[in-house]
Amino acid sequence: MIDQQTIDKVIDTAQIVDVVSDFVTLRRRGVNYIGLCPFHPDKSPSFNVSPAKNICKCFSCGEGGSPVTFLMKKEQMTFYEAIRWLGKKYGIEVEDKKMNDEERQQQTDREGMFNLNEFAQKCFEEDLFNTPEGRNIGLAYFRERGIQDATIHRYHLGYALEAKDNFARRALERGHKREYLLDGTGVGLCYGDDPRKTPICRFAGRVIFPHHSLSGKCIAFGGRILQRVDHAFKKYVNSPESAIYHKSDLPYGLFEAKNEMARQDLCYVVEGNVDVLSMSQAGFQNVIAASGTALTSEHIRIIKRFTRNCALMFDADNAGITAAIKSIDLLLLEGMNVSIITLPEGEDPDSFCRKHSSEEVSAYFKANMQDFISFKIKTLLKDVNTLDPYAMAKVAQSVCNSVALIADPITSSILVGRVAQSLRLSEQQTMRYVNQAKQNNYQAEVRRMEVEMRREQAAREREELGVTKPNVIVSSNNSDYSESSENSDKPESPQPTPSQSSPSYVSRLTDRFERNIIKHIVRHGGETFTFSYFNEAEKKQENVDVRVIDFIYNELHADEVIFQHPLYARMFNLALDVSANLDVPWDSVKFFSNIFDDPEVQQTAINLMQDRYDALGIAQNVERIDILVPRSILELKNCILEQQIDSITQELRNTSDPVKSNELMKALNEKIVIKKSFDKELGERVIIPSRR
Repeated sequence: MIDQQTIDKVIDTAQIVDVVSDFVTLRRRGVNYIGLCPFHPDKSPSFNVSPAKNICKCFSCGEGGSPVTFLMKKEQMTFYEAIRWLGKKYGIEVEDKKMNDEERQQQTDREGMFNLNEFAQKCFEEDLFNTPEGRNIGLAYFRERGIQDATIHRYHLGYALEAKDNFARRALERGHKREYLLDGTGVGLCYGDDPRKTPICRFAGRVIFPHHSLSGKCIAFGGRILQRVDHAFKKYVNSPESAIYHKSDLPYGLFEAKNEMARQDLCYVVEGNVDVLSMSQAGFQNVIAASGTALTSEHIRIIKRFTRNCALMFDADNAGITAAIKSIDLLLLEGMNVSIITLPEGEDPDSFCRKHSSEEVSAYFKANMQDFISFKIKTLLKDVNTLDPYAMAKVAQSVCNSVALIADPITSSILVGRVAQSLRLSEQQTMRYVNQAKQNNYQAEVRRMEVEMRREQAAREREELGVTKPNVIVSSNNSDYSESSENSDKPESPQPTPSQSSPSYVSRLTDRFERNIIKHIVRHGGETFTFSYFNEAEKKQENVDVRVIDFIYNELHADEVIFQHPLYARMFNLALDVSANLDVPWDSVKFFSNIFDDPEVQQTAINLMQDRYDALGIAQNVERIDILVPRSILELKNCILEQQIDSITQELRNTSDPVKSNELMKALNEKIVIKKSFDKELGERVIIPSRR
């Protein structure tokens, strides 16, 4: 864990303009800055950065936050990763503290493995360009495949020299531990059980494709042999799973593609690493590959962080078509929108991109992108006698099985019509097929299919590695992807608290008035203003200096007013707790923008901190809190009073008891007197309800 003092120092030092400028081109507008939003496709600048408040916000999609929050959302970092990133940027030493010996050793081991992989990536990349063997074999291969130097550097491609002990010897000389090199105790770059001998590099004589985590750390490698391919040498070799790498979690190229995926709201999914390189080079940088394994639910869930739209581009052979059909159901089950691009026969994304210009490729993709229904029907009908009712029924059931995976009823209904029209069925019959798939729990069948694909993949990998003992296959679950090393010190998520979106919460008339008060607390809670009031005892006007948070508490507490909205009540109580010490200045904007363990509170606060006038950067737009804060409290009290008057009036209408009626009239008159005073202050016309 990072000690709180260091966290506070980093948060105090980080400047929102500095941080956002590393990712977004900003230009000044008044006292603020604007730029294109990095969280959604933005044609006109809607992303507002406020140096004064040290926050940012997009007035189109609503994303934003403090420097830490921005990094967490933009780079998919954990809280502590963002703190470390900012610490490095501002030269603040960030250390982990309060770990026991076992935790400290685990952290040390993981950092050692990451450091080793970074060293290996650098070695392989340098050997590709700076050695005769690397240039003559590795670089010649990339040149032959049309891969340019810019793409090589972007993806950190490399070459491992053929001398089997070369890399291990260099790594050991640089102080990296032997156990980190080996499978089981490290990252598996090398193998060798004899401690008297230098370990052998697993990737010797191969071109190297590094794999990166979401934050850009090198976590594994893939290698392709070039000079000889026979029974003794597998064409492709990948890093074994380790403490920092789980193959089913991350597709290849995600780190390089994630920003463009979010910006274009689309992800191209291809089969091979070189397909990724060629497409990226052709201008399609929102592309990833399953890297030698079937597309998994973990892959899809992490893709879904950036976009819900996937375009599959598998090879046109039988294996590619089978993989596409299986992937369609898995994508639909995870709530993705699926389309398929079928390339000409004999082509793959790599060869197609090399033969055509970027404009031609783009035009082809647009013209040949089809939805999953059209693809499945066209593919399944290819080898089917359309006059055979039993064969056609199987086609219909297969397509309807996929439709049954779509949760949204409106989308499902539209697609049922599409299927019925394409297969010349009635919509009623098509809907029966869909309902039958749901009753038969086709979702569970898709999950079983995924597990079976993983078993097959694991068997192939064991065969490659010469391992006979089966690995344990863990079925997919609903947890989001998290890189273990990066989430090990992440704060535990709080239990959900009822909010306006909760089924148990009913919107009230007081909500907007409570929100207005919370807005003043968020923006100005720790500020002091002069409140003028009439002292009844002294019969004179007096002034008192009071903090906004204290004034609001005293005014509400005096009349026993409590917040009804659960979220606003939570925010109010948080503000009271942290501002209790009057000797310590309280920065409400800083406090609420950095509540990382309560995202709902934090996002609400960010929304309240900024309004559309702030986007104009007008410095003169100063809020008169001495006027606005008392008025906002009075408006809430007035709303509550109106509800009380309405309630008493309703009781009067429904009672026939004269005693009860007199009591209600007395109470009503008292409320009306108070209402008149409120209306006078608010400048409103009083409407006295009549008894009927």
